[in-house]
Amino acid sequence: SHRRTIPLKQYLYEIMNNNGGETRPDQLGNQTWYLFGETHSGEWAKFLRQYNLPSCHSCTELHYQQSLIALSFGIGNVGSGVQWHLHGPGFSETIHGRKHWVLYPPENRPNYNLDYASRHWMEYTYQSLKNWTTDDFEREHQNHEQFLKQWRRRSLDSSSDRKQGASYTMDESKGPSEKKPWECTINAGEMLYFPDQWHHATINLSPYTVFVSSFTSEHED
Repeated sequence: SHRRTIPLKQYLYEIMNNNGGETRPDQLGNQTWYLFGETHSGEWAKFLRQYNLPSCHSCTELHYQQSLIALSFGIGNVGSGVQWHLHGPGFSETIHGRKHWVLYPPENRPNYNLDYASRHWMEYTYQSLKNWTTDDFEREHQNHEQFLKQWRRRSLDSSSDRKQGASYTMDESKGPSEKKPWECTINAGEMLYFPDQWHHATINLSPYTVFVSSFTSEHED
């Protein structure tokens, strides 16, 4: 709930000059300022209208006008990012710089300290995790098939589920995953799709990284 309303110019000056222009792994989350998600004013809406929506059947201009797709703009310095979280599906495109993504399927929740930024997890927890085996991939394939069946069944049962994003009932009794997450680095001009209810976190790798995320209703194609 720590928020500030400041000019964009001031924010850029701070992230490029404070702490040597980076977010360190030992910085607490409430000591880290990060522009992302709070771009809903009229000025930001006018700016984001210039963005080309992802090419998917639930990312049309009509979906945008009906508020079925929401755009968020972000800028962060090296080492900044969003700590582990989950929500509905969407896309994220890197406009400038490089952004590293780490993701877990719904059944493989991460173990992390919410008091710190995502770089802390990457440098102190990631190193102790195990690689995936062939059996792990096969098991995850089966879990994903179960997820799709459950989602499609709920989507057919109620049209409101599709608007809100049908949620998957996860096994909360299952402990944090001991395996490494799925991961990739998104360079300028590249885009990533994050599925519904997948845990994910991000770490910006460049002196400053600019990106746009498109939050959509779920789709099968």
